[in-house]
Amino acid sequence: MRKSVIVAAAMLAPVIWTSGPAQGEVKLASPYIDPVRGFEIRPPVGTTCSRITSANRLVSWTMRKSPSAPILWRLSLYSRTVETFKPGDDLLALGRSLVARLAATDGFKAASPRLIDAAGTKAVNMRGQTTGKIRFWQRRVWIPLGGTKFLEVRISGPDSDRDRLDDIASAVLKTLKITDPKVAKARRKAALASGASLLESITDAKLKSALNKSDQWYLYRRDDKAIGFMLTRESIAAVSGKSGCRIESWVMMTFDSKTMKLHRNMFASADRSIERWRETAAVKSASQNVRMTEVGAKNGARVDCEITVGDRKVAQKPQAAPADNYLPRGMAWLLRRIADLENSGAYAFATYNGRKGTFNLRTFTVIGSDDIELGGRKTSAVRVTDQLTAEAQAVDMWVDSSGNLLVMKTSDGLVMEAASEKSVARRFPDAGKIIRAMGR
Repeated sequence: MRKSVIVAAAMLAPVIWTSGPAQGEVKLASPYIDPVRGFEIRPPVGTTCSRITSANRLVSWTMRKSPSAPILWRLSLYSRTVETFKPGDDLLALGRSLVARLAATDGFKAASPRLIDAAGTKAVNMRGQTTGKIRFWQRRVWIPLGGTKFLEVRISGPDSDRDRLDDIASAVLKTLKITDPKVAKARRKAALASGASLLESITDAKLKSALNKSDQWYLYRRDDKAIGFMLTRESIAAVSGKSGCRIESWVMMTFDSKTMKLHRNMFASADRSIERWRETAAVKSASQNVRMTEVGAKNGARVDCEITVGDRKVAQKPQAAPADNYLPRGMAWLLRRIADLENSGAYAFATYNGRKGTFNLRTFTVIGSDDIELGGRKTSAVRVTDQLTAEAQAVDMWVDSSGNLLVMKTSDGLVMEAASEKSVARRFPDAGKIIRAMGR
């Protein structure tokens, strides 16, 4: 399965949907952001991202007809250096030398290079084929980053698909943005310090005051149509003699002829030494019915997690959580009520990614006061953003002065609004029955 829809930072969980190869018009996914290496780009919808680097490859996206099918084509970004290149040198002359060199080193035989516009500058554009037993058509674009540094964007696939691959590369290149990694690193360092300070300030009393005593209901919308709902329940709890909070949520959503149901049960002690979570998701469509369960625990610094998809069970390798910045899942839901909403600023945390068995950099940012339309009336709110990973597009949220969520919007048009139980029941009369069926 491929991740093509994220059900809100406010939900704090990725939801898995299946997407086939895009046909006709090139459809692009949300931006992939790499602040450390200094670029932002939108990959094609339906591709699978890999950050496993080799030979200067920074990131790649592959397209398959199904998860177990062979790769149809690959889009990759590389870091390149040309030691002999100096500012002011002839870029087209560099392109000609690259064509000659790559024919010898890579078996890549390209036609005469051209200069094109990419990321606000001139770039070297090369189209050609590889040699050898398996031959691929490739388009390679080298974008100058300053000095001897370049960023290469490359697409590779069957020669029979060259026109389609060329269109995909052109669409992706139009979204490429070059950013300053020094600025990003400085901001990340400051945000990590603020995040560590915020976590250190959490006490039993502060955690208890951040909890809502009543159930919270939300409606999901797309194009002004209600497509699902969410219920959350918060309470004080204790595990292994440690007091903390328990956050439960139930979600149902219908999207692209699929129905997703998700139940989450999370506990975190106030001192973050103990954590437990269990997430059960089911995605049903006319062609498939997939069930996934994730069970995890943190004891001291050690994090353990087990993932079950269908009949396949995988135990992730135990990991040591970063002591200063580790953010438990339950506490992540409470960030908007724990952070200082009166002053703008960013807070960065390490969050555990169970599917990959690694940690993500999550950034919560307080933007400041803003007015939104809610129920046909203007309402004073505080705008915040939540970026689930360093390379993801941030989700926009508007909260009241106490940090209660009013509206959440994702970059792909998903909207989540606070609602009453009655308003949810009007649109989804079986909501109560669906929630009971998901269990606790």
